[in-house]
Amino acid sequence: MDSVVLLHAVKQCLAVGGTLRALHVNHGLQAEADEWEKFCRDLCRKWDVPLTVCAVSVPESGASLENRARVARYEAFSQDLQQGESLLLAHHLDDQMETMLLRLARGAGTRGLSGIPQRRKLGKGTLVRPLLHCPNKELAEYAKANDLHWIEDASNQNTDFDRNFCRHEILPVIERRWPDFRNNWERSRELIAESQELLDDLAGLDIERSIGNADNVLQVEGLRQLSKPRRQNALRHWIESAIGEPADWKKVQGAADWLLGDDQDVETKVAFPGYHVRRFGKGLYLVPDLPPVDSDTRLTWDPSQEPVLELPDNGSLHAIPATDQGLAGKSYEVRYRQGGETCRLTRRPTKSLKKILNESRIKPWQRNRLPLLFDGNHLVAIPGIGIAETATTKPGYRIEWHAPRHTQK
Repeated sequence: MDSVVLLHAVKQCLAVGGTLRALHVNHGLQAEADEWEKFCRDLCRKWDVPLTVCAVSVPESGASLENRARVARYEAFSQDLQQGESLLLAHHLDDQMETMLLRLARGAGTRGLSGIPQRRKLGKGTLVRPLLHCPNKELAEYAKANDLHWIEDASNQNTDFDRNFCRHEILPVIERRWPDFRNNWERSRELIAESQELLDDLAGLDIERSIGNADNVLQVEGLRQLSKPRRQNALRHWIESAIGEPADWKKVQGAADWLLGDDQDVETKVAFPGYHVRRFGKGLYLVPDLPPVDSDTRLTWDPSQEPVLELPDNGSLHAIPATDQGLAGKSYEVRYRQGGETCRLTRRPTKSLKKILNESRIKPWQRNRLPLLFDGNHLVAIPGIGIAETATTKPGYRIEWHAPRHTQK
């Protein structure tokens, strides 16, 4: 009903400009799914609205069926939405109340209790919920006044689903006792959202004070100077900005407690979706999850002929012309660390690669990913560190490794 009301209302607005198309997602989860699709096609044909139908496949396992279907639906939304388009969804005030109640029951913080956002980026466009302040009752009155017709999903009556249980069992009882609860809860939600905005602003200031020499690094000493709540707030904001979703509260606490102590094992890490947080020296690092490199990789590269070499699952090597001493322009073999390598860097004694990496403060999780250049069996260039004395020429090339970066959500 709410989607039919939204489509009808938006169509009335087209007189003042703009174009409209509709999108229907067929989850294929119920026997009536094709009947619902046919209803949407017939309605859009009747109202002269172009319709796109997306059939999605919902995974058979994982989170709850509701969440799995939601993820599949929003992936379809994101893929279909074109540059400059706004996708309007028909969530209303009662949906907002149900969401707040469900998140409260699950122990959400201020970000979760801020509820469903009215507007956010999605794919190439924007997602907008124009009915979010309208109670379901008003939408039903609109539908009746305009003689609208729709299909009721029978599963919406199934109280085995948490949202339906809130809708049919809990909120009616609350409404009988407190008829104006929607307005009161909405006011509380707005206050919570304002509090979250202040926490985000505070986190931004604290992160700025503690920022390292890169976007994914925080200085431990700066975080230690904060109170525990501010420290956890800054860490949570830092992590969530990367992963694009709420961070597990217990894991944020763990990151604060385990990674900010005096004595830290460099292998200690706390995992989040797509990333893990690690401590190295005086810095806290947000490290992307990346596929392992094949340690047996062998690639031929001539920097003088090919300025950039793309590495499988491992970023790229770049040859930068240097006016002073640099690597001679010829063919080399790119390999990865095997153990036992040695190198005599320019104006330095011969040392093991392990010692060179330690002295150069290369992060432990990057050492086996660092591409190395060999001339025969001789290690002649360690990107970002130096070049073997025997392989230099003037002018030559400075070799840089651009490590792979995780694609943020």
